[in-house]
This record gives sequence, structure tokens and C-alpha cells, in this order.
Amino acid sequence: MCGLCLPHCPTYAKTQNEAESPRGRISLILGLANGHLQADDKLRAHLDSCLLCRACEAKCPSKVQYGEIMDAARSALKQGRPKQEQRINIETLATDKQLQRREATRLWLADKTGLRALGRSLGITKALGLERLEQLAPCIDRPHDWLTYYPAKTEKKGDVGLFIGCFSDMFDQKTLNDSITLLNACGYGVHVPTAQTCCGALHQHKGESKQAAQLAQQNIDAFAQLDISAVISSATGCGSHLKEYQRITGNSLPACDINAFLSQIEWPQTIQFTSLNKKVAVHEPCSQRNVLKQSDTPYTLLKRIPALEIISLSGNEQCCGAAGSYMIEQPQMADSLRDDKLKAIKAARPDILVSSNIGCALHLAAGIKAAQINLETLHPISLLARQIKI
Repeated sequence: MCGLCLPHCPTYAKTQNEAESPRGRISLILGLANGHLQADDKLRAHLDSCLLCRACEAKCPSKVQYGEIMDAARSALKQGRPKQEQRINIETLATDKQLQRREATRLWLADKTGLRALGRSLGITKALGLERLEQLAPCIDRPHDWLTYYPAKTEKKGDVGLFIGCFSDMFDQKTLNDSITLLNACGYGVHVPTAQTCCGALHQHKGESKQAAQLAQQNIDAFAQLDISAVISSATGCGSHLKEYQRITGNSLPACDINAFLSQIEWPQTIQFTSLNKKVAVHEPCSQRNVLKQSDTPYTLLKRIPALEIISLSGNEQCCGAAGSYMIEQPQMADSLRDDKLKAIKAARPDILVSSNIGCALHLAAGIKAAQINLETLHPISLLARQIKI
């Protein structure tokens, strides 16, 4: 209750409202637990507006487990609360692989045929209540199915599993392919088990703790029979949640972020990179900074590219506003936080922006496009894969 977290909370910084701070939210939760407060719409709104960026947790001198407190509170408040009607149910989409592939194929066809641009220009997308989702959805390649195993391309050092997630598989197969390319080049065979599913972070942070635990156990079981040294994830939001499976289920996965894994292993001397005389700004997702505590790893990897100027995006300590489904459900606050990032990007004038989390990348790329900033947004692994010489 010391309040040292307040300067690090993005919603408090925007509102200067104590109820929009970590300390204020904990006080509200305490009031609920003691029966002194009622779970009315106003109180729920203060709890729902938390991004769960966990910057407060990273700075707390008393090591208060704020993320666990919020998850438990949302789970308790979820009981008996009617489900909100949604044009597209994000949680259902996250767990249904057939639906993901079908919607991704439709998106690819809509881009390829021009129907997506036509729907936007005629106002059809807006009329259907899909404007926000359409803005966030990127142009994608035709979706493909995964092999169950990708063998190493050089002297084999071992095998790893690849966690493909839900929206990474739907919107960012390029980064997953590039992850396989680099892992294979470094001597690692890559397993992609078909039984894996969404990591469960979306469900956990929305109070659906039972389903989140079921998803976690499904993933644990999917990788359990493989002889692997690590389960690699390319999205830090998923990776940070995979690390918390022990707390959620009592069982764990040997989860490791792709940036961290490739930073720690010994690379074959035959691998070199083509020089790139450009400036790249590194966006550090909250999950990478505050939970994984590995914000240095993309810089380590990108230094392998000769002539590349690497800078840290100003304001990296503040959340970009993506925060899983937050960017859809809390658009006003999400866009306000993103605007700060866009100002930093305009000031830095990089040629490329890299981010290691799919949600952050989609949110930032949509803002960059709307602001008509000439800038490419991609995962640091994809930039490495583009420049590699094997």
C-alpha cells in the first residue's frame, strides 16, 4: 500500500485517479472481500480497465503478486455475471483451430480479391460492427498446415517443441516459419504437436480460470511425450503465461522465448548475416520486460546483423495498450497509450519497428497504418531470418 507503483501504472498516468492505480484496485478488491463494497458496474469498470501489464509488480519493493490478485478477483467476479454479446467471440476463436484456419483463409481471400478494401470503403465493415477488428487484422499469406517435425539443417544438437498459439498461428505464420528456419539452422529439430491449443492467457485474465487451467493441461499433455529440451514460443504474451503453468495447474512446461533461446545457444560458425544499413527501433512488450524479464535478448540477437543501427523505442517502460483483448474491449485507453508510442516512433524515425509479441505488433501496426507512417513492423526473428546467409 506504499504507492511506489503509481508512477509506473499506465492507467493511473492517464487518469490520475487512485481507483485506476494498482493500490486503488487492491483496495477495491479488499473491500469486496470484506463485504464493505458491492460489485457494481463502476467498481467492475475500474478492475476491467487494468491492462495487467504488471509494471507495478516489477517495481514493487514488497513483491506483491499483483497479477495473481487481479486474476483471482476477476475469476470471483465472473461468477454469475452474464456473458456479453460479441460480434466475434475472441475466446472461442482462440481455442477452435478449424475456425481460426477458416477465418484466416477468408481474410487472405478478402485481401487477394479486394473485397476487404471494398467493404471498408463502402462502410460495410463498420455497419457489421467489425471496424475495430478489421483495422487490427494484418494482410497475411495463405494459411498452411504444419508438419509435425522439422529436422535440423546442420549437425544436430537436439530437439525442441514449437508453441504456435492461436493468433500467432492465425495472423503471424511468418514469424513461426522464421523461428523454425533459425532453429533448424542452429542444429535443432522442431516438433509441432497437433494437440496443442491456445495458451489460456486470454481466459485466465478475463476470469475464466477453469477453462484456462484446462487449456494449460492440454498443452502440457501435448508436449509431454516428446524428447525435447524446451518448448519455444515466439510471442512473449504466450511465453510469459506458459511460464506460469506451474502455479495454475501444478505442472510445468520447459517454456522458453525464442529470443532468449537463440541468445543462449552456441551458433554454428557457418551462419552469417547480410549487412543492413538501416535503423531499427525495438519495442519491448510488457510481458517481456515485467514477467519474463528478458528485454535485452532481441538486442543481443539483432547485433548479429552488420551495419544495423539498433535503438530502444522511447517509453518502452509504458504499455502500448494492446494487452491481449484489451485493445478491442477498451479501445479509448488502448489508443491513448498507443498514441504515445506513435509520437516516439515519429521522433525516432526508424526504418523498421520490431516487437516480440503478436498482440503488440498488431496494435502498433494498425496505428502506424492509420497515421500514415512509412514503417515496417515485424518480429526480430523475422528480421534475422531475412538477413541470414547459411
